[in-house]
Amino acid sequence: MGRHREHYNQNLPTHVYCRNRKRKRTGKDVFYYFYRLSNGKEIALGKDYNEALIRCARLNLDREKENEIITFTLVAKRYTEEVVPTKALHTQKSNLSSLNLLHKFFSDPPAPLSEIEPEHIRQFLDWKRSAPTMANKAISLFNTIWNKAREWGYTKDLSPVYGVKKHKQKNRTNYVENFVLEKVMEFADQNLKDLMEVAYLTGQRPVDVVQIHKNHIYDGVLHFTQQKTNAKVRMVMSGRLAEILTPRLETTTNWLFHNKRGGKLSPNLLGYWFRNARKKAINKYPELENELLNFQFRDLRAKAGTDTALNKGIETARQQLGHTSLQMTRVYVRRDKVVSPTE
Repeated sequence: MGRHREHYNQNLPTHVYCRNRKRKRTGKDVFYYFYRLSNGKEIALGKDYNEALIRCARLNLDREKENEIITFTLVAKRYTEEVVPTKALHTQKSNLSSLNLLHKFFSDPPAPLSEIEPEHIRQFLDWKRSAPTMANKAISLFNTIWNKAREWGYTKDLSPVYGVKKHKQKNRTNYVENFVLEKVMEFADQNLKDLMEVAYLTGQRPVDVVQIHKNHIYDGVLHFTQQKTNAKVRMVMSGRLAEILTPRLETTTNWLFHNKRGGKLSPNLLGYWFRNARKKAINKYPELENELLNFQFRDLRAKAGTDTALNKGIETARQQLGHTSLQMTRVYVRRDKVVSPTE
């Protein structure tokens, strides 16, 4: 049973106490308020009752924050609200997809950061072993969120991801042979043909190709700002690229590629057009079904990088693809130079 409070301490907020002192000269009672911390130390709140209550409210709020259990759910929520919106649209969608997966594992029920160990990271990876790429991407985001939590002062611990091996992933190695490309082109309308050619000639991602705007072309140069990495690529408007894009410049006031209604073309619709053309090609050339099914629109970027590297060198390919390192570009080079036999 705690010690009974004096009458002047009753009805005061939690952790607030009052001391009564009599002034010698006047004999008048003076009340001093103070706040008692958990370690027994005291913070003076002054003589004014109302000001003491205000300061007490702030101290109690800080105390609650210190005692609050920091969970992955709490930190992920802040990351979603403050960090994700600053990223490129494509990255935002990817992050939200990974967060949805992480919440299923770490937020049901909410897991305290202090209790998440490397073994739980391993359990997550094993749980999603059927989708290794998705699992690896989610854990990479988990690590990023954890490091952000350290910056925000939620934890001092190193990320539990450290030392845990992710799923082994094989880089995509498919190189689109010209005869495979021609088979799909055979069933593409003019819009899709132009899109496929521009994707190959520029070496840009589908999301950047569909967003080519009239304002991106000036002084004889096509200017790209890649949505995924924000890298900037400038390409001379010449040869076949100019033949395809110049007529479109003369007939549009905005984007160079449109949907059937004249609106902005989306990457999803481009993918739909491509899959339809590929399906028709498979129906006509069943003997090439494996090669055609393995052909994805994004492979045109790798084909461009490969052909440029073989013909003009890997540094030129790096510049074309907008990479910051040759190591990154080498992932896209899917063929080696042809060598001669020993003589």
